[in-house]
Amino acid sequence: MEKQGRKIVVEFKNDNPNGIRIVRNPSFPFDAYIIPRCCMSETTNVIPEKKIGVYFLFDENRTQVYIGQTGDGLGRLQTHHQQKDFWSIAIMFLAEKDKWISLIDELETYSIIRLEKAEKGTRFKLQNKKKLGRKEESLTNLSEIKKIFFEIKFCLAAFEYNIETSSTKMGNPDSSAVPVQATRGGINANGLFNPNDGSIIVKAGSEIRLDDNLPANGDSIEKLRQEFKDKGKIKKVKGKYILQEDVHFGKLSPAAEFVIGGSCNGKTEWKSNGKTLKELFKL
Repeated sequence: MEKQGRKIVVEFKNDNPNGIRIVRNPSFPFDAYIIPRCCMSETTNVIPEKKIGVYFLFDENRTQVYIGQTGDGLGRLQTHHQQKDFWSIAIMFLAEKDKWISLIDELETYSIIRLEKAEKGTRFKLQNKKKLGRKEESLTNLSEIKKIFFEIKFCLAAFEYNIETSSTKMGNPDSSAVPVQATRGGINANGLFNPNDGSIIVKAGSEIRLDDNLPANGDSIEKLRQEFKDKGKIKKVKGKYILQEDVHFGKLSPAAEFVIGGSCNGKTEWKSNGKTLKELFKL
């Protein structure tokens, strides 16, 4: 039986589709605020002062996430703007203080627990240093927390921030992941393409094209490549640069530029059994 659809209302501040957005739905126990870092100067009269909530900071490539709680959304965001470099967008879930005051700490903890599990599936690299290793059983409001988190996860996924592997009628997308390769420039890079959400995991052991003086077209991707090299996550082995850990990308082209450099169309660079993903999936 087909499930009933759901509608959400999105308010675009300053009539800018790429700017600050406020998301509402009667089933949500919160209002969601999507705030690009480049729009920080516009936040003063947008984020309510008396609401509390949890928030997620994502980097541009959707490979890193930080989770926090706040009783002062604007103040906390301004602090992170000054002190944390990696993030490019903040998504805050805020509610009235009297509704969430007894839940906020456990909601943050539960979100971290879920992202820790997702991290093991290489969805995101969790940037939190505290509250790691906690167990769900330690939470006293687990049933209510799970309901709120389900709505948070739904809202994030609606804007293509899939913090956990999605379930579909076809089953767990991990089981339907498609092995892919990128070989331009003489490299041999391997990945797993998720046809359900368009994401890709570039696998450890992949060759990375760094020696040809061909920086990635996107500044953020090139910065990530150099950061991986500097931190030993890309190492030179027998004359070739080798990726030392899996990396998740929300889209195909940034992943291709990460391994090949230059400007890439991920739909044609990544292939499975000799056929491009564009051919196989009509992308």
